[in-house]
Amino acid sequence: MKTHLQKRIEGILWVAAAVLILLTVLRLASMNRTPAVSLAAVETAEAAETEAAGLLNINAATAEELEALPGIGPVLAERIIAWREENGPFTGEEDVLDVQGIGQATYEKIAPYINFGEE
Repeated sequence: MKTHLQKRIEGILWVAAAVLILLTVLRLASMNRTPAVSLAAVETAEAAETEAAGLLNINAATAEELEALPGIGPVLAERIIAWREENGPFTGEEDVLDVQGIGQATYEKIAPYINFGEE
């Protein structure tokens, strides 16, 4: 038979275990929360994925591949492809800047991640 003190200690241990379990569940839940992410961070991550796969040949890239470049969305991706189809392959910065909607700032964002067909 358990003494009054043993029962009280057992109760305290059960409460402590329940609190530890609750704290563990809360910590795990907080780890799964999505942090606020800026658009710049998303673009940087997308560009890093592109860079990890190697430089993107702007003359052969699909719309989806172009959209992975920082600052390039679906509209600009389609404009790049249309320019390519109308004018032939891009040969350098001047050609890319000729695409409507791509200015110097956008070009500077994508330049580290593209090539013009060189290996």
